[in-house]
Amino acid sequence: MTQLVITQGDPAGIGPELLLRVASEGLLRERDQVVACHAQLRELAAALETSWARAGLAQLEPLLDPLGARAGARLGQFLALERGVDLVLAPTTPAEQPALVTAPIDKAVASGEGLRHPGHTEYLAERAGTREFAMLMAGSSIKVVLATIHLPLREVADRLDAPAVIRAASLLARALTQDFAVATPRVGVLGLNPHAGERGLLGDEEQRVITPAIQALRAWAKADGIPASFVGPLPADTAFHQHQVGQLDGLVAMYHDQGLGPFKLAHFHDGVNVTLGLPFVRTSPDHGTAKDIAGRGVANFTSMAAAIELARAMASGRQGSRASS
Repeated sequence: MTQLVITQGDPAGIGPELLLRVASEGLLRERDQVVACHAQLRELAAALETSWARAGLAQLEPLLDPLGARAGARLGQFLALERGVDLVLAPTTPAEQPALVTAPIDKAVASGEGLRHPGHTEYLAERAGTREFAMLMAGSSIKVVLATIHLPLREVADRLDAPAVIRAASLLARALTQDFAVATPRVGVLGLNPHAGERGLLGDEEQRVITPAIQALRAWAKADGIPASFVGPLPADTAFHQHQVGQLDGLVAMYHDQGLGPFKLAHFHDGVNVTLGLPFVRTSPDHGTAKDIAGRGVANFTSMAAAIELARAMASGRQGSRASS
């Protein structure tokens, strides 16, 4: 069974509660490691006064990393993340490498704790030493990867370039084949502008940036024998329907909310954030810290459960592929 390393996220959010929940549901395994504040989990379980919280704590305690006991009253979210990545990167062979599951962080607070990146994705890429990475949002009906990630909207058009589109689309094509058992992926590449630019009337990024990127992707797939096809630029307002009805296997969005708005409409409770391009599997629930409901025992744990299950399945599949090659 593939080992997971799970980090607590923001201790002031619902991360600790999610840990208790997934543990009580039997989703954790004997070799998994959980980086979280021991004292806070015990306090939370006592305060919730529920059978699932007590059961979850009993399941968690043998899996807790010692750092959580040494950190005093509260283990900071960035310190927990650093420790989690250390544990994932420690093994010397890919066959021994755990997958990483991260509970949501508060980016502003984490920045004050020392995080110098816009979010998890960029930090993990730097720690792993990769420049070729992308954020994939994965659900049963929609899989969408982002060409740009955490950028102000006013900067997207200026910073979007063909290499970004090529990187996102090629990583998606490989992930669909490697991790989601799609033999011949059909990848839809969205336009940036309304109606995909209307042949230049509503913006020229489709002609200058996106179409050349698609042409390069087709050439790459042909030269490398990658059984993937790339179509677009597609109007974003219809492409998600095409994807959901099975005409496409995945989409490349040009900016954050272009992809995540429709995705969360379909997968608000069960969506998973996957970082592509890392030398290890990393997933996260597709929601924030939800501080307004933290500690009340009402947080929906479906997305966290899906992140754990997908991480284990992806890591097991990759290990099986290495063993058979």
